Amino acid sequence: MFSDIYTSIDKKNNITKMNGYSLKIKPIVDVYETSDSIVLLVEMPQVEKSALKVEVENGILHIQGNKQNHLTEGELVYRESTDVIYDRSFEVENNLDTSRIQASYNAGVLKLTLPKKEEAKPKTIEIK
Repeated sequence: MFSDIYTSIDKKNNITKMNGYSLKIKPIVDVYETSDSIVLLVEMPQVEKSALKVEVENGILHIQGNKQNHLTEGELVYRESTDVIYDRSFEVENNLDTSRIQASYNAGVLKLTLPKKEEAKPKTIEIK
């Protein structure tokens, strides 16, 4: 129904050190197909809902989430945690209705439901 647009060339950039303490990571995605839609479950732990961004443009579904570690009190002495930029794009095929995508976010998992266009849904033929 759609394909991941990352190529083998991009794999070397999968995890890159950026801006001192930021990592750019391709999030883990599970994809399910139902008779009515394609469902993506995108793991982006510790990302605030307000730091999520989902866009569709020119047949490309782009998903991004930013996890930032905030110093709550005191002076930072030692740090093993890091800020993370989750970033992933997919090519969306024409049989999906991108104008009706539904999105929800719970416990670090973004759920995207991409409905199939009516003509792409399986047809049940009544037998008489």
